Amino acid sequence: MKPLAKLWTWTGHSFIPIAVGWAVYVRGGLNGETASLGVLVSRGYWGLLLTLGAANILAWTFALYMRAAKRIGMRLVVPPNTTFESSDSRSRLISWGTAVVYAATIMAALVIFGVRYSESRIYVWNDMSPLNVGFMSSRLTAHSRACSHQPCFAVGPRFNDAGKPLSGVNEYVQYFTDGLLLVSAAALLLGLGYMVIIGMEVGRDRVSPRSDDLPMT
Repeated sequence: MKPLAKLWTWTGHSFIPIAVGWAVYVRGGLNGETASLGVLVSRGYWGLLLTLGAANILAWTFALYMRAAKRIGMRLVVPPNTTFESSDSRSRLISWGTAVVYAATIMAALVIFGVRYSESRIYVWNDMSPLNVGFMSSRLTAHSRACSHQPCFAVGPRFNDAGKPLSGVNEYVQYFTDGLLLVSAAALLLGLGYMVIIGMEVGRDRVSPRSDDLPMT
């Protein structure tokens, strides 16, 4: 259980400052740089992918720790924050407070990066106009076209107003770019579902009387 606790703490502690810094970067940075929408959308994509990755690690670590704690009969089934706690010295306030902070940071990051990436419109790699005006419609149009020589598409505009190519705009690879997000989101939902199932089992075990508590007949 100790490796799970360390992974839980390390992932959460590492993700929070990275997410805060990247959120600022996605908004254009502290110096007020005027970045292209294509560049900002690309940053949003990487932020969203990073957040889903961290959320998966935290969700599955929480669920596996909870299952292990249930097996040995621990009352406090949330992973400890190993920065402030040890297996011999646990604080319910610190443990649950850490879990709430991690969850709130993940949800905020999903919103910030998700909103930015939702501004994406697919462009043909060397074109200055999107394939369609909507997030989904531009993707459907891209998927309806053949791509024999990559790069074929971009997640946003690759040219500035003067027609100069910009760096930092992601290529849009059919089935892969958004597919990676969908697979990560599906894995997260499975992890959350498993966490709920284990949590229900823990609750049921605590409500059900033990055999030595039952009256003798």
